Amino acid sequence: MGLLSSDQDGERALFADINVTPMVDVMLVLLIIFMVTAPFMIETIGVNLPKGDGAMAEGATAPLTISIDKSEQIFIAKQKFNLEQLGAFLSESPRLKNGESLYIEADKATRHQALMSVMSAAYTAGAHKINIIMEKP
Repeated sequence: MGLLSSDQDGERALFADINVTPMVDVMLVLLIIFMVTAPFMIETIGVNLPKGDGAMAEGATAPLTISIDKSEQIFIAKQKFNLEQLGAFLSESPRLKNGESLYIEADKATRHQALMSVMSAAYTAGAHKINIIMEKP
């Protein structure tokens, strides 16, 4: 029998080691699956961005992004805000307190006044690095 081994006295003892290799293999396969599918899980607000030239955003984490749709509604991560709520949320944000950049994506049909109101609320709340997102031509 494969699970039994003999000890010094000739008695048979139970072999109690656990083979973890199959479990590690399964965990690595699951890790790869999650790494491949994670970028597709991110849902965004339907914003039709204007086209233009500019630098690419860089960073280790997903940037803090404010979305303004064509009906001029304001969202952060699919949560709707008005200007007062936005200011309160951003003033409490630890990411802005640490000096991270804030990104704003506004639909190209959005009025300039709506974009400037959001930028003003963000600046008043402590965001000093404000970037506007656009599509490359």
